Amino acid sequence: MSMPRPLRPVLAAVAAAATVLVGSLLAVAVADPASAAVGAVRGVPSGRCVDVPGASKTNGTQVKLYDCNGGSNQQWNYTSGKQLRAYAGTKCLDAYNNGTTAGTQVVIWDCTGGANQQWNLNSTGTITSALSGLCLDASGGGTANGTAIILWTCNGGANQRWSSTTGGAGCPGAGGITYTLNRASAPTADQLDSYNRITEAMNLALTVYNCYLRISKSLSIYYEPSVPTADGNYNGTIRFGAKSTMVQATAQHEIAHTLGVGTYGGWASRVSNGRWTGSNAINQLRALDGNSSAVLYADGAHFWPHGLNQASEATSADEYVRNVKMVASLRQDMGL
Repeated sequence: MSMPRPLRPVLAAVAAAATVLVGSLLAVAVADPASAAVGAVRGVPSGRCVDVPGASKTNGTQVKLYDCNGGSNQQWNYTSGKQLRAYAGTKCLDAYNNGTTAGTQVVIWDCTGGANQQWNLNSTGTITSALSGLCLDASGGGTANGTAIILWTCNGGANQRWSSTTGGAGCPGAGGITYTLNRASAPTADQLDSYNRITEAMNLALTVYNCYLRISKSLSIYYEPSVPTADGNYNGTIRFGAKSTMVQATAQHEIAHTLGVGTYGGWASRVSNGRWTGSNAINQLRALDGNSSAVLYADGAHFWPHGLNQASEATSADEYVRNVKMVASLRQDMGL
């Protein structure tokens, strides 16, 4: 078997003893609202995702079914206030114009806290409006790309049942990884833009992590322009530098470093001749890929496949899940 292409040093972890530098930045710790794992919401009969067309952020854009692609316009965080939030929490799933009748459009809108933006995730797989009790419905029983999402009288139809590859009611884990984004007291436009990007990336990443990894850890996040790309430390620190790294794939990669990938003392002893030797991770890889002879490669700081060492490796929503499952098994091998 040929070796995969060498990893570019774009997402290297800092050494375990490294000190985080924030320069002259006056940092203010800001915690983000509590949210639970939901992720990509799929229609049961179609397998397609609830999608904001064209990744629009315009109020009133009706959500529709579309092929699942892992985009931020298909990722939803369920808050303690029963909101389904997208785009780093800036937009909410909304029953248009406070509608309570069958056929009401389901759209995105600025989050207001209104009852028309509150949703119940039910064990039956339905999602109901807290305002009207109507069900989230793929209009006309449609399964094709572009099928409109509306409210309709709950009738037990398959087009009113929803699932998620990254959690929801059936989430196997109950993780408690949280983060604080350290912000400047008087942020510049560049800093505000970076904070928004980082928040969206971290929220999406932790949606998956807290679904598939049952651990608790507090992370401290910084925007540090002097960092060429991004880095993560076992002490729980992540620094983002380049804006191109402020995406879910990079966030998951760096979270892995805070959990021991390439940073824990037991990592190096389990790497031999460019391969990981721990049985838990090898068996997990083979189960994920359906290949009983699959080889798990590793170096001093990374693993592959499914290491998300470059953002382009996130080719589907499922790849984010595979990444976290691999991190969990690597931790098992290291006794964590």
